[in-house]
Order: sequence, then structure tokens, then C-alpha cells
Amino acid sequence: MPEEMTVDAIVFDFDGTLVPTNIDFALMRHRILEHIRHWGLYQPGVEDGKYVLELIAWAQQRLADRPQRLHDYRRETQDILREVELPCCQQAQPFAGVPEALARLREAGIGVGIITRNSREGVNAVLARHPLFYEVLLTRDDLAEVKPHAEHLRRALQALTASPRRALMVGDHATDIQCGQAAGVRTCGVLTSKTTLPEFHRLGADWAFADVPSLVDFILERRL
Repeated sequence: MPEEMTVDAIVFDFDGTLVPTNIDFALMRHRILEHIRHWGLYQPGVEDGKYVLELIAWAQQRLADRPQRLHDYRRETQDILREVELPCCQQAQPFAGVPEALARLREAGIGVGIITRNSREGVNAVLARHPLFYEVLLTRDDLAEVKPHAEHLRRALQALTASPRRALMVGDHATDIQCGQAAGVRTCGVLTSKTTLPEFHRLGADWAFADVPSLVDFILERRL
């Protein structure tokens, strides 16, 4: 196996990488923006360059000096996210070959982590019906800074006692590649969602594969 692909730990994104949850992020974004408007917090252009969780955080900062209103805003926001995410997660199942691929990594002694911007409730709604092997799972409920912030991945690697130099971050979205790069970890895109191979190249991903089982096959074949 070439040195450049030798890994001791692999950290995966969840939605779109391991499981096609098919969450309607456009609807989620629309509802959150309407919620921000309802609260009188909207400013023209505030949504530019921000993902949904970052929009929520921006609005929360504007309520930081009003604790009760901040509490109510957070509660209502969580209700919106749950209403959009949970029904999809309750019906989702892993991509074909993913459970077996993760089990093969376990057998090979490669650490497996999952980091996701989804909620723990959403992830557990899938895993309760379709268990997947992992050693660490960090959702947006588990820390303040989520991917693409490097801390999300760093915390996972710390839990896996893995060096960033011998780890790999795998995902279907720009945030996964950006997170890996920010943490000094090699990155791999999977073509299971909307991000194309040329887009992964532009993002600077180190590798790209059709799906997680193809990546695992490649890694384990070169370990023999």
C-alpha cells in the first residue's frame, strides 16, 4: 500500500456519505429564514455565504443580551430543524455495502469515527434500525463548533487517539473537505450526492471515489 494512502483512522460524514437521509435542506433554509424574519432579526444579505446552522448562530448572537428571548428562539429553532430532519431520518437506511465496509475497517484495526451537522436524535433514528460500526460519533449536539470548523474533526481524532497525519476525512460535501483541510487531515470525496468529481478537484480533495465501499476496498487491498 503506498505510504500516501496508509491510514490508522477514517472519519466519515453521515448524511449523503453513509446514509442518504434526503433531508430537504432548501425547505430547512427557507423555514429558518422565515423564522428569523418573524423574530425581527433579518437583515438584507445575511443569508449570503451562510449555511443553515450558521444562520441560526448569527441570529442567536443578536439575542445574546436577552436570555429569555434567546431561550425561546433556540427552542423554536430546534423544533423547526426537528420537523424537517426527523421524518427523513426515520425512513432512511445506509447506502448499499456501507455496513459491511465499516465492519471490514473494524476487522482491519482501522479506527472509525462519524462527524455530522445532523442532530444525535436524527442519527440515532437511523442507527436504531440499521446499526453501523463506529468508535466515536459527534453530532451538532455534542460541541459548539461543527464542520467545516476544524474542531469537529479534531475532537473525533482525539477520541480515536489518531494522528491527523495518518487519518482521512471522507464526505460528500464541500464542508467535509474544508473541515479536513482545516484540521491538517487528508480528504476524500464520495460521489454519492450532488458534489461532482470536478468540484472535489476544485476543492482540493486528495482523492475521490464513487462511494464508501469503493474507498474501503481500495485501502484494504493495499494493506495486504
